[in-house]
Amino acid sequence: MGLWNIPKNQKIDGKNGFGPIGYQDFPKMMYRAQPNANGKIMCGHPLAAVGDATGEAFSRSCQTIVQDQEESDQMIKRGWYETPDLALSGYEHDQKSLADIAAMRHFSDQKMSALAQEEARVVDNATSEHVPSIPAPRKKRGRPRKRVVVPD
Repeated sequence: MGLWNIPKNQKIDGKNGFGPIGYQDFPKMMYRAQPNANGKIMCGHPLAAVGDATGEAFSRSCQTIVQDQEESDQMIKRGWYETPDLALSGYEHDQKSLADIAAMRHFSDQKMSALAQEEARVVDNATSEHVPSIPAPRKKRGRPRKRVVVPD
């Protein structure tokens, strides 16, 4: 048995252990579910266990370590969860909420003009994700250019 598994207040062969004396909340791992390259929603990758570089990279992107309660609260606000199961159900809940909002937007699009409906259709067809709102067209910054009229 290694010294890492022995609490600090116990000795083995004259050496103190390196492990915690009791349960410690921090540091702890937090998880986030996300779609894999093939579109499947996962929180970690099974190929990470056998040393696949792609699987390990994906698994690392789904995990983070927090050091205290403040950092944990910030990560929860950003969509991270305490267990992989919570992360998967949280992702599913977020996607369902986006789908509901997008459905409401599609219903309200029926009352828009034909030109606005076409703009919304173009934005919807550009992605396979749910689009809860149509972004406003971007205006160029600054003052408009002067148009110089050259006499004939």
